[in-house]
Amino acid sequence: MAFVSVGQKYGFVSAGDVFRQRIADEHKKADEERKKAEDERAKSEAEKLSTARGLLEDGIAMDMLVRRFNLTEEQIRGK
Repeated sequence: MAFVSVGQKYGFVSAGDVFRQRIADEHKKADEERKKAEDERAKSEAEKLSTARGLLEDGIAMDMLVRRFNLTEEQIRGK
């Protein structure tokens, strides 16, 4: 049988119910912020790769791109 709080059993919102809901809301907010940060990081990495590949096509030396963008040659070439 699932957990039933006193408030749920008797039809009112108990202090424990409020506490549990606040904790759940905080966890949800933290998860959303974490996902947003991961998405921003992924977008930044994609832009960095795109820039490095464009510069490679323009004739910039691979060793310079590897040093400046902190990427591997395989990442830049897309392999």
